[in-house]
Amino acid sequence: MKPIIYLTALALGIFGLAAGIQPDNQLEIFWGILMPWAVSITELFFVFKMKEKSPQLTTKVLMIGFGGKMIVFGLYLFTIIYFYSFEPYPFMFSFAGSFLAFHTLEAFVLKSLY
Repeated sequence: MKPIIYLTALALGIFGLAAGIQPDNQLEIFWGILMPWAVSITELFFVFKMKEKSPQLTTKVLMIGFGGKMIVFGLYLFTIIYFYSFEPYPFMFSFAGSFLAFHTLEAFVLKSLY
């Protein structure tokens, strides 16, 4: 479960750095980091849980996670863009940056498992 702690530390680091650079847009930066972090944490939790039961189940978790991520991120972006008044650039930069950072770290964690 150390990777979950690393992901959380990375999220806080990205937020602290971005909020320090753009203090007026802290809320947009927070919302941009929140969902990629939550999805990565959830997926890694289920991967670790299934790896204890049977390593073959991790593939099933990853396949379901891929489809679930597309739906969750689509709904999240739709909700944020249409129902929340915000500055789009800080949100999109923090969302895209944290998405790439968390999924890259998740790939390294998955590689280290096998």
